[in-house]
Amino acid sequence: MTWIKRIAILLTWALVLIGGSFALISSQSLRESRPLISYEIHIQCPENQAFLIEEDLKEILQQAGAPWDSVSRAEMNIPLLEENLRKHPLVLGAEVFSTWEGVLHVEIVQKEAKARMTNGLEMMYVDEDGGTFPLSAHATSRLPLLTGLSDSTHRVKALDLLARASAHPAFPGGWAALDRDAQGRFTAYPDWHGHSIRWGHAQRFDEKAHKAHALYAQLLQANSLDSLAWMDVRFAGQVVYEFID
Repeated sequence: MTWIKRIAILLTWALVLIGGSFALISSQSLRESRPLISYEIHIQCPENQAFLIEEDLKEILQQAGAPWDSVSRAEMNIPLLEENLRKHPLVLGAEVFSTWEGVLHVEIVQKEAKARMTNGLEMMYVDEDGGTFPLSAHATSRLPLLTGLSDSTHRVKALDLLARASAHPAFPGGWAALDRDAQGRFTAYPDWHGHSIRWGHAQRFDEKAHKAHALYAQLLQANSLDSLAWMDVRFAGQVVYEFID
């Protein structure tokens, strides 16, 4: 191939790239200038946790100019709208984009609650990072109750205990509640029976769960499980327990 042919090929590709870039820019500019004709909101909620509805976002959208009748996309401040949507206490993530047809899509991801928590004054939900967010006015979810946990680090530790209890055969249905005292010691309340477990610090989960499991089997065989008031699994090699008077 001669150098003239090589130059011709390079020029051809350069023209193709320039033309493609120009077409893309023109298309984007045309889309930005086209008026919006409608908008749609989609809220992604965890299973059985439809805490957030469109009405909750109405004020934020109206402040941004909704319903944006005949407003072009270029006139909208989409990053600001996304930022304001993410500030809603029940919103985990938000993305806003428009289609070629002029439909503005508002995609929302709702926060997921892993537990409920009370601080003595109000009830709230706890997410997987130990953060808190308010209850919903539209729906509730049956979740374990945490108390005595003012710090997010402690809440994460409590959530780990709840998850491990739910997966252990000693605790069918997991724990209904978990309390932490000022010394960092936990007390668990199994979902399947009305007794409490003085668990102590979060360490040695498998050992403590095994002791609880063994006691349940012993009391079940003796037909006295229904009378169990509490057990203490903190001590090495033994379980202390007491029956209801």
